[in-house]
Amino acid sequence: MPRLTCRGVYTRTGMNTKGSFPEASDSGYVFLEHTADVGLRAWGLTPAAAFAAAAQGMYAIALGREPAGATGPRAAYAISVSGATWGDLLVNWLAELLFQFSVEGLVGQGFAFSECDPPRCSAQVAGRILDEEEQVEGGEIKAVTYHHLEVEVHPDRTAIQVIFDV
Repeated sequence: MPRLTCRGVYTRTGMNTKGSFPEASDSGYVFLEHTADVGLRAWGLTPAAAFAAAAQGMYAIALGREPAGATGPRAAYAISVSGATWGDLLVNWLAELLFQFSVEGLVGQGFAFSECDPPRCSAQVAGRILDEEEQVEGGEIKAVTYHHLEVEVHPDRTAIQVIFDV
């Protein structure tokens, strides 16, 4: 089944995407097909850009569409998490954003990172507070998992693979 990416391009992808991402874009994400859960592969020129792309993909899963289209009152809030490794940092980052989404209806649309390097990831998040239940048309994300988790940090590119329990 084709999936919508943050660049507005439909793509098919499978779990064997290690090292593959559209070279033409600096950052973005694609959804991964998984037997029981939902996954994504995200990338960016820096770890912060890849973390932001992964967050956008997570919101797209939960909303059933791109998070840029979310409406409601504007919101700005700070997120700061810690983790000993890149994988721990990513899981904690996404889990905190998922918590804010689940409890407060906060959808991040922009991220200004002050740091993104183990042991800490901190950012100002700008976005919306959902004002209608109808806006959530995607699948409920129960948790961010370590299953097939990959964070590949290189000097000129960071690639992430993460699976969400739905």
